[in-house]
Parts: sequence; structure tokens; C-alpha cells
Amino acid sequence: MGVVYTAILAGPLYTSTLVEVAMAKALVQLGLRPGATVAWLMGQPYDMANSLSTSRIVGWKIVITYGVLAFVSAVLSGLLFGLIVGGL
Repeated sequence: MGVVYTAILAGPLYTSTLVEVAMAKALVQLGLRPGATVAWLMGQPYDMANSLSTSRIVGWKIVITYGVLAFVSAVLSGLLFGLIVGGL
């Protein structure tokens, strides 16, 4: 369930790439499971700031479709990684 929660939380949060890596390392040190960490890292591309600005160019239908696909891929990659390394 942690994979789904971190994928949900990753979407609205905006962090730059350099901050994501440092935050992921800190979260792992605090006890976040590897699968949930991957889901959090994969969920970063559909943040609210980018969605709002992109929607003016391509429209909300495309932005929402991309967000759903990014969320699903974040959850699936987190679950798969967790199964492989045993960190669900």
C-alpha cells in the first residue's frame, strides 16, 4: 500500500531532479521501502505546476491522460521493483 500512497503524494509535489535524489536517499534512510521509493521517484513528472502550465498549451484532456498513465506506471514500476528486491 505504501507504493500507492507515495505515487499519490508524488504527483502534487514539485521537486527538481537534484532534490528528488537527495530526498529519496533521506527517505530510504528513514525507512521508506525500496518499491515505494521508486514509485515516488517515477511519480514526479506529473506534478501540479507542470500540469497547470502544460494544460494551457495542449489542453486538460491530454494532461489528465498523461497524469493517469504516469501514476499507473509509477505504481507498477514500484510494485515490480519491490517484488524484485523484496522491498514492498
